[in-house]
Amino acid sequence: MDFTILGMGKTGHAAACYLLQQGHKVKVWDRNPDKIAALQENGISIYGQIVGEFHPDACKDIEEAIRGSRYLLVFTTAIGHRPIAEAVRGKLQPGQRILIFNGNWGAVEFAECLGAELEEKGIILGETGAQIFAASLKGTGQSYLKSLKKAVDFSTYPASYTEPVSNELLSVFPQLHPVGNVLETSLNMSNPIAHCPLDLFNLATIDAGQEKLMFASEYTSPKGVAYTEQVDRERLALLEKIGVKGQSLLQLFNKSWQSDYTDLYTAFKKIKSYQTAKSPADFASRHFTEDIPFGILPIQKLAKRHGVQTPYIDAMLDLYRLVLGEDFGKGEPDLAEVDLKKYME
Repeated sequence: MDFTILGMGKTGHAAACYLLQQGHKVKVWDRNPDKIAALQENGISIYGQIVGEFHPDACKDIEEAIRGSRYLLVFTTAIGHRPIAEAVRGKLQPGQRILIFNGNWGAVEFAECLGAELEEKGIILGETGAQIFAASLKGTGQSYLKSLKKAVDFSTYPASYTEPVSNELLSVFPQLHPVGNVLETSLNMSNPIAHCPLDLFNLATIDAGQEKLMFASEYTSPKGVAYTEQVDRERLALLEKIGVKGQSLLQLFNKSWQSDYTDLYTAFKKIKSYQTAKSPADFASRHFTEDIPFGILPIQKLAKRHGVQTPYIDAMLDLYRLVLGEDFGKGEPDLAEVDLKKYME
C-alpha cells in the first residue's frame, strides 16, 4: 500500500519506520526543507520497539509527496492541521484518504478548508482520538519508539466510511477502533483531560523549569487527580447533551492499554508507558500550545453554546488566561459556525 506522511516530527519518524518495516511504499514531507534534506541523505535510524535503518522517499514538494498515494497521514501538531489542509487544497487526487493522527478537530478543520473538493474527488477524511506512537527524537533521522498504544478510537467524515476504511487498514493499523463520528474522536481525547488539570497544580514547578516524572512523582497528586475527574465529568455532560457517545478518561486509558484499572489515580501511577513520561518544563510545551486551545477551550465553548455548566473547566481556564497572557488559546479551531450535526451523519 502507498502512504505519504505529512509532518516529520517524532511521531512522523516512528510512523515512517513502522510502515516501511511492514513493506509499504512510504513518501514523507515536512515544511522544513533542511529536515527533508537530512532524511534524503541519511534516512532514519530507530531503536526501541523497532530497530533498524530505514529510507523513506523524502520529498521537498508537497504535491510530489502526495501524488500517487492512497493514504495521506498527517503527523503534525494540531496548529499545523489547517496549514496542511491549505497546502494540499486543489492538489488532491480522486479517492485519496487523509488521516489525521491525534485528531484535535483535524477532520473538521480539513473539511471546512477543503469544502466541495471532498465530494467532487471522493476524498475521505479520518482521525484518531489518540496518538498510536509514543516516540522521541535525538535529532532528525534519530528516532526512539518507546511504545505503541494497543487501541485508539477512529472515525471518518463522512461517518459511513469508518468501517470500510478501518477494515482496509486492519493489517496495517490493527489499533484503529471504529467509533461513531469525528466529534466522538475529538471530544474523547485523553491528553487534554490528563494534562491540563495536573499542570494547573504544578504551575510554579513549570515556571521554574523543573522537569519531573509527570505521573510517577508527586506531580500527580490525589488532589490533582480529583480535579481531573471533575473536569472529565463536565466534558461527559457536554457529550451527553449534544448526543455524542462519551468515554471517561479511565475508560480511555483502559482501552488504549488493554488494562482494567478501577480508579484514575492508580491508572496514572501504574500504566507502564506513563512511568517515564516527563512533565513540561516551560509554557511552550504542547500541553499549553495544543491541549488547551484544541482540547479544553472547544469543550468550554461548546458547553456555553449548549447550556452546560462547567465550573471546574471555567476556573482552570481563567487561571491559565492570567498565567499565559495574550497568547492563551492561540490557534483555537473556530467552531462558532460549524454545523456539528453534519459530522454526526
